[in-house]
Amino acid sequence: MLLTRKTDYALVALAALSRAGVSRASARDLARALNLPLPLLRNILKVLASHGLLVSTRGPNGGYQLARAPRGITLAEVVEAVEGPMQLVPCCHLPEEEVQCRLEDSCHIKGNIRTVHEQLIRFLDDVTLDQIVGEHTLAATVSVRAVRFGIEDPDMQTTPKGSTPHVKLH
Repeated sequence: MLLTRKTDYALVALAALSRAGVSRASARDLARALNLPLPLLRNILKVLASHGLLVSTRGPNGGYQLARAPRGITLAEVVEAVEGPMQLVPCCHLPEEEVQCRLEDSCHIKGNIRTVHEQLIRFLDDVTLDQIVGEHTLAATVSVRAVRFGIEDPDMQTTPKGSTPHVKLH
C-alpha cells in the first residue's frame, strides 16, 4: 500500500492545525506556512471536512479547524478519507463471500494476506494524530504492537524527537 502525496499533505496540515493551537486557519495561511500548493491543499481540506475530520467555516474570519481533539483522529481515518478504502490486494476490503477473483482457485495467500490486512488496519486505527504530532516517537507504540504480533525488538524505545518546528499561522 503506497500512500500518495495527498495523504502526506493531509497529515502535515492536520498536524499544523493541531500544533498551532489556533481555533481556525485558512487554506491560504496553511499553504503559505507549510509551503504546499494551495489548489491541492484546498481540495484535501475539503475532503477531510467532508469526512468529519475538519470543520469548515466560511467568511472573512473563516477557515478550517479540527473537528475533534487530536487524540480522537486516527491515522486510519485520514488515510481512508484521502485514499479510499485501504487494501493490500483488491480482495482485502470485501467480505469473503463477495470476492470474485480470477485467482480464487489457485490463491494460496488469501487467508494470510487478509490477516495482515486486518492487523494493518487495526494498527493504523490505534495511531492517533496526537501521537504523530507528539514530542515522542511512536517506537513504543510500534513495539507494543510488534510484541502483540510476535515480533520483538529490544531497541524500540520511546525517545524524544529532535527539535520539531512549530508552524505559526496568522
